[in-house]
Amino acid sequence: MKRTILLRDYNKFNDAVLDAKAQSIISALTGNANFPVTAPTLAIFTGIKNTYSASFAKASNRDRTAVAQKKVAKAALLANLNLLAINLESIALGDRVKLVSSGMEINNESESVPALSAPTDMQLTDGINIGEMRFTVKAAPQAVAYVFEYTVDAVLTEDSKWISKTASTREYLFTGLTSGVRIFCRVGAIGRKGQEAFTSIISRIVQ
Repeated sequence: MKRTILLRDYNKFNDAVLDAKAQSIISALTGNANFPVTAPTLAIFTGIKNTYSASFAKASNRDRTAVAQKKVAKAALLANLNLLAINLESIALGDRVKLVSSGMEINNESESVPALSAPTDMQLTDGINIGEMRFTVKAAPQAVAYVFEYTVDAVLTEDSKWISKTASTREYLFTGLTSGVRIFCRVGAIGRKGQEAFTSIISRIVQ
């Protein structure tokens, strides 16, 4: 029987998926009796993840300084994911149940990964306040998180600048949008192996 080990290299995950995965690990380790103390500590890892999340959001406008800061924050998060995986393995001593409970990926999974379908029934509705828009979709089977995206580009191209927010729920409220501007929107489901499936793009004018 193969020894159960954790995935240590999350570099293949894109920015939004990495952000969602790191958050799911934090949630899984919070109050987890299998891993009462970790290295890095949960508090330190959470701080590193939050720094990455903030830099990821700021880099959405492709400002060179913001992008450079995101790269530094991403490198720190990837390095600490590696350290965390090593530490959790040393605590679990090959116990698969304990390792699965960590929220981290198992590196030697033999079972096939279920197919991931895109979310359906995407709805855009006004929020309570001016400049707010709520994205809602039906839950996608096998999805562990969702990425909500919009762009204010007048014409959609491969270079369109998408503003992305990741959440564990199937709805998200964007605030601070410019009233009267038409935005293009889409929602992606994220699978447990980092796979993505997006809705078609729809548009709406911000109230």
